[in-house]
Amino acid sequence: MDPEREQLFQRVANVLTANPGASTGEIAVAAEVSRATLHRVFGTREDLVGTVYGWLLEQCDLILDRSGIESGPVLESFERLVGASYPLAQSYWLLIAKPELENVPEIRDGIEKLDARLEAFFIRGQKEGVFRPDLPSRWLVYSLGAQVMSAWYLVDEGFAGAREVPRLVRAVVLDGVRARAGE
Repeated sequence: MDPEREQLFQRVANVLTANPGASTGEIAVAAEVSRATLHRVFGTREDLVGTVYGWLLEQCDLILDRSGIESGPVLESFERLVGASYPLAQSYWLLIAKPELENVPEIRDGIEKLDARLEAFFIRGQKEGVFRPDLPSRWLVYSLGAQVMSAWYLVDEGFAGAREVPRLVRAVVLDGVRARAGE
């Protein structure tokens, strides 16, 4: 996707995150494009929402791919995952927090696949002795997501800088889920 189109998708995702019920006109103003451009690129508002949510899922998949969670060293992959996740945190939260999206099979299936990939990563980390084995792997998935989202709000409200996010998430998640000697 060309950078200009990518930027449009990100702006539209940001608008929908801030105001999921925004009208096409409100989305156009906030995304700094005309309503005609939105219609030309996305079609109807329903198509716009589905297309942007699908794009967000693709972005999340790319983050997982680039992080190397399937085969890279666990801690290095975790570091890359945390660093890359933050920019999409609020938009991803929107995906998983909208019950009506569960009725869209492609979105529901995409979220389930992302969760399964992350769960497999945590299971691998547990088997390798990096993450605590006494915690359910799915809980580790949800916990990581909650920490990344919490960090987004912290930055958005001015309590921390974006550059601090990886350190904050790493400190909370790893100190709580990292395997300890003798356990």
